[in-house]
Amino acid sequence: MPTEIDFDKMMIIVNAKLTMDTRRVYLNYKNAKQNENRNHLNTVLLIYGFFGLMIGVLVFALPSFLLCMIIFHTYVLFMMAMTLITDFSTVLLDTADNQIILPRPISSKTIFMARLVHIMIYLLQFTIALSFFPVIFTFFKYGILTGIGFCVTTFLTVLLAVFTTYLFYLVMLRFSNEQKIKEIVTYFQIFMTIFFAVGYQIIPRIINLKSLAGSFELHWYAYFLPPVWMALLVDGLHTLSVDRLHIAMAALAIGIPVITFWVLNKYLAPYFSKKLAVLNNDAVEGSKRTKSNIQKPSISQKLSTLVCKKGFERSAFEMTWKITGRDKQFRLQFYPSLAYILIFVFVFVFRSNQSIGESWENLPSSSNFLVLIYVPLFTISTGILIMAFNENFQASWIFYSTPVNKPGELLTGSLKALLMKYFLPAYLIMFALALYIWHWPIVDDFLFGLCNNLLSFFIIAALTPHYLPFSRQPSTQQQTGRIVIVLVQMVMIGALIGIHYVLLKFPTIFYAVIPFLVAGIIAILKNLQKLPWRRIAA
Repeated sequence: MPTEIDFDKMMIIVNAKLTMDTRRVYLNYKNAKQNENRNHLNTVLLIYGFFGLMIGVLVFALPSFLLCMIIFHTYVLFMMAMTLITDFSTVLLDTADNQIILPRPISSKTIFMARLVHIMIYLLQFTIALSFFPVIFTFFKYGILTGIGFCVTTFLTVLLAVFTTYLFYLVMLRFSNEQKIKEIVTYFQIFMTIFFAVGYQIIPRIINLKSLAGSFELHWYAYFLPPVWMALLVDGLHTLSVDRLHIAMAALAIGIPVITFWVLNKYLAPYFSKKLAVLNNDAVEGSKRTKSNIQKPSISQKLSTLVCKKGFERSAFEMTWKITGRDKQFRLQFYPSLAYILIFVFVFVFRSNQSIGESWENLPSSSNFLVLIYVPLFTISTGILIMAFNENFQASWIFYSTPVNKPGELLTGSLKALLMKYFLPAYLIMFALALYIWHWPIVDDFLFGLCNNLLSFFIIAALTPHYLPFSRQPSTQQQTGRIVIVLVQMVMIGALIGIHYVLLKFPTIFYAVIPFLVAGIIAILKNLQKLPWRRIAA
């Protein structure tokens, strides 16, 4: 069997992969519309292009050329590594090549390089989208030589990102199995979504680019960072500097990516393919391991006995608790919304017309704790509709095959699980923060707000189409109404904050209104529990 890379066979494999990519379609179960994933790729490239435009503005906004180059190369390295980890994890960890092609007279290096070239073709598109505007702006402002150097260092940065990502996966393959790696990738995707959502709001408020550029200087440890190598290489071309520092950094910027790519091809490729070959075997062996028959009651079991009726409501509570923690799509859609709690708190606490110190000092004399009371409701209530959709929706036949006379109990069980698992912890964290800033006088506000939140949550659930938990096929057509529900929630929460703000002048009214709120919660909850099958959305 050949041991080196066979270029002709590699190109045949790459062409086959690219052909399969363009012919892969996603079939909608309802209307049988076919959409190629190329449209999705174009959308992603447009988004990356927009990000590149935002970074490209720094070419004109920052007076320090070196700082601008460091920021850009850091951004490219981060984006490429995260893209490889999140979007290409299924390609990198695909064992189908080993099962189908490897038994043929094709070396593992050829298969590895085919997989790598396949990914590099897509990364080239992402790189162009990310760097198009910064490169054009650099050519326009700093000239041809600097622009060409900028293009070269961008390509070298991508090579480093590829090597870093493969090294990351090799470490994961060494100490984890396939399921754990998928879990890690899922949390990376969640992290990226949260990072951009939070960063968009927070980073511009805490960074003053002009003062940063004015006080910018490199410390000794900065010279160990690849973005600094790349930036100093471009800076050397821009200023035509040939001193020892620029020569050393240029050698590192060019030499390290080339060497790491050679190491990747020479040594890591066979090891990576070998680990992928045994990945499925490890998964099979792990699935055969037996667990002890004696198990302690889980947290969901203990809580379900406290807040749910016996029977189907308790079962729905435990099922929802476990699925929301295990289902990848639910976590990808719902967990990033939890980040908006931090965003809203930061936006309302640290006003743009005040410094962070001034805002913090003025907090005890303000009524901004109302935001802390009602923000958790806005984020958690989005899970009501998300919870209805699941890729394994076919399994919902179990609901119809069991003797459930009141399917409303399934709904209330899942709603209580959502409250106990996500709303209550978030609310307690907000309460602890408010207690630290505003002290004990806000306790009655949070008690009143808790009743308000619970009543509003169940009102939203009553007004939302009644889907059984995890029983609907994820589709754009069915989920287009989410924006309307979000707007209704925003209006409702705004009204709650307004009413609460008015009642701040009459704190004794809180205790007079709370019994009515509790009665309303019980009434709506019982009404939901009694929902018949004809009220369940088909």
